[in-house]
Amino acid sequence: MKNWLHIAFFLVLSTCYGQTLNINLSSEEVQIGEPFTLTYAVISDQEIENVNFQAETGFISGNAMNHNQQSNLTEDYELEILQPFEDTLFKENGEFIWKGSYELIAWDSAYVAILPKEIKFNDSIYAFPAGLVYVSTPPADPTKPLYDINEEFTELPEKNAFVKWFEQNYIWVVILAVFVVALIIFLKKRSRKAPPELSIRELTLAQIDQLEKTKGYEVNLKEYYFSLSLILRRFFAAHYQDGILDKTTFEIELFLKKKGLSKELIALTKQLLMQSDMVKFAKSEPALNEIQKVTNDARSVVDKVTKFEINKDE
Repeated sequence: MKNWLHIAFFLVLSTCYGQTLNINLSSEEVQIGEPFTLTYAVISDQEIENVNFQAETGFISGNAMNHNQQSNLTEDYELEILQPFEDTLFKENGEFIWKGSYELIAWDSAYVAILPKEIKFNDSIYAFPAGLVYVSTPPADPTKPLYDINEEFTELPEKNAFVKWFEQNYIWVVILAVFVVALIIFLKKRSRKAPPELSIRELTLAQIDQLEKTKGYEVNLKEYYFSLSLILRRFFAAHYQDGILDKTTFEIELFLKKKGLSKELIALTKQLLMQSDMVKFAKSEPALNEIQKVTNDARSVVDKVTKFEINKDE
């Protein structure tokens, strides 16, 4: 834990010297088979030297969740690289800028999280924030004609006794099947009760409870922190009806200040998001009570933000 705090302090100190790391997607929503560009950028008021960025080849790995955004990013997802990674270093308006980009394409519909990526320059290690892209299925084009599929058929063997019986009694079979289906539908409707619609607060707290219940931190601590951070981001996006999933921690901090939240609540939110951003650099695992505290702090943020909005409306 001590090493982790040293690394956190080091990264915060580096940010104070004027380095800004961004990730940019040419489009936050693409269709299956539609190319898009992923760009990493470093903006610094000091000269950028000795850049070491490990470029991927073939595919970029990420995590996926379904279109309802209900899963906890447990499924692996691969974005195919169409063009090799290219980077450039230049100076503009008194600032030193490094940019590197991929051209990507996706082949399955999902919300895809592009995980944070490390970069080393000026003898220091930094991390880009995570990115999120929605891959949708393209609609069918009614203007394009449909073509028949050419099929080859083989002769069927002589009808057996069951086939002959079915041909003679198929009317009664159909009537019986309709009756059974109708009975099943009737019994389901009779026993089924519509589940109560959950509020954004209740839904978010349920997601945090489910994440904690799985004890994912025992298998992959980094994935647990990242999933917890993403749940908070989705809560803010749904609560304020604003697309902030791809915003950096600093941008979210400014956004919450504009919403009038207290300094203490903003500081707690910032601390949680920064812990998720930096946990991948930790060399020692935090104790169980520390993980539980982070999880309870996330619940506290959701509760306090919700109560703040209710009090403000009153």
